[in-house]
Amino acid sequence: MSTGLSDWVNLDNIGAFYPFAGAEWLLVLTAVIFWIWWHVKAIRQENQEMEEARKHFRKIGLDKAMDPKGKARLPENRK
Repeated sequence: MSTGLSDWVNLDNIGAFYPFAGAEWLLVLTAVIFWIWWHVKAIRQENQEMEEARKHFRKIGLDKAMDPKGKARLPENRK
């Protein structure tokens, strides 16, 4: 693959030297849209996980949920 340049004397006259020159705005716009979409998706997934955890801890009770190992404690008579 050749660049088409024969010498490096007049660098002021050389334009963009990479593919898709002038399409930077499209790449930036795509990146910003992807970034916003990713944040919305991550927030929704985290909210869903927190809601499931809230339901679980309401079901088993907070005293059983407060185990140092992070597991629900069994009632004393089930050990």
